[in-house]
Amino acid sequence: MIQIHKPIGQAPGEFSAAMFRSQLPKNGEPLIVSFHSEGGSLFEAFAIFDMIKAYRGRKVAKVEAMAFSAASMLLCAFDSVEVSPNAYVMLHNPHFEGESVDDSQKRLLAQLRDRMVGIYADKTRRPRSFIERELDREVFYDAQASIGLGIANRIAPATLGVVARLPQRIVARIRSSDVSAKARWNTEVKARIAAGKNGIDAVRAVDREFPGLRLQMLAEVNKR
Repeated sequence: MIQIHKPIGQAPGEFSAAMFRSQLPKNGEPLIVSFHSEGGSLFEAFAIFDMIKAYRGRKVAKVEAMAFSAASMLLCAFDSVEVSPNAYVMLHNPHFEGESVDDSQKRLLAQLRDRMVGIYADKTRRPRSFIERELDREVFYDAQASIGLGIANRIAPATLGVVARLPQRIVARIRSSDVSAKARWNTEVKARIAAGKNGIDAVRAVDREFPGLRLQMLAEVNKR
């Protein structure tokens, strides 16, 4: 199983197209990819997408907790997509980091958006106009809604996999605490969205201000 459990890109700590290529099965056996990613570089994601589409064996995606942004686009390359009961899938428009975008970058973003719209529309069999509206809205779909959208096929049983990968000090805190990490996480993210941040920036802000809270929340929801 290939695990995309990092942001997508070429920087240290990110998951690149080269990493994906090096882990592809060699004998045509089923390609199974586990997702827990906030997205990242759309160019790296396109490279990974094309490799998945070209793979000749059966292709199965498993979303453990999140497939946001470019990661959700990758789901569209698979034959089957499973989501955990508490997983979320997020769609939004491509963007450059920073505030100012010149005319050349605007044209590039329009081209990238057009390709993304086509990919989502082909997977979900929804009209392009519907996908365009969803990208503009920056929508977070829970497990059931992602099936309704047409990106996911089924809800898989929850596992303790995320807990098992956490440092023991975090695991101990989760199991001994009466405080709901999920409630804290949702409250903090919603507060930042209400203050004007978009969804992914709100998530990043909470990550910076509350180190470890996302891991606690993911472990909590996946052990239920």
